[in-house]
Amino acid sequence: MIDPTDPYSAFAGLRDRDYARAGLMVCEGRIVVQKALDCGVRLRSMLCVPADEEEWLGVSAGRFPVAALNRADMADLLGFQFHRGMLALADRPTTPGPDAAPPGPALALWNVTDPDNLGALIRSAAALGAARVYLGPGCADPYSRKALRASMACALGLPVLPIADASALGLARGLAGGPASGNLLVAAALVPGALAPDGARAAAAGRPVTLVLGNEGWGLPADVVAACDERVVVPMAGGVDSLNVGAAGAILMWELFRHP
Repeated sequence: MIDPTDPYSAFAGLRDRDYARAGLMVCEGRIVVQKALDCGVRLRSMLCVPADEEEWLGVSAGRFPVAALNRADMADLLGFQFHRGMLALADRPTTPGPDAAPPGPALALWNVTDPDNLGALIRSAAALGAARVYLGPGCADPYSRKALRASMACALGLPVLPIADASALGLARGLAGGPASGNLLVAAALVPGALAPDGARAAAAGRPVTLVLGNEGWGLPADVVAACDERVVVPMAGGVDSLNVGAAGAILMWELFRHP
């Protein structure tokens, strides 16, 4: 049983799945914690190094307990070497309904299992103009400690919506209706007929794009690719097998989101 008001016992062992079951998440480092505060996230407790205790007590103003430990004792408590000076326990965001998601370009992810890749993609999506992010089956938890750190907490500032399966991918259009309504669904897939980014922009014809990305190792499932309107690839020089999914996603979002 996690006591979110006890900064010492709350962080002992640090198991993301336990926090998730309790409706909680761990924010690691000053940038992530400040972003959480800016987004109106409720903090429950904080653990920091002694040099920062006075500052965070001032920020807390009694709203949540703040406790201090030196780095060695903090590492012993957490079970790993810790270098970012602070952790905060916070309530997880509630999942917005489809109608609450704003219009505009979007990112949809399928089986992106690595939290660092997931976080990097969400961070790029926020930086490059995505209005929302969809997570299909098999994706890492966007509110896990590692994913939040990799996204620089951008997952807290974007609507993150679940998609159950390929048949529900139409939600990522952003509007009710058929293929001619809402966003153009563009799958990143190395398949015959896949377009270069400029071709995908031309196919969108002024409509916003939802870019759909899959697992770095095996890509998107065939039924997801079939549910999309177009396919796109990143043209590469010979002798290179593939790009990291975070790098490929950033390139494609830059190309596809800047021409709504």
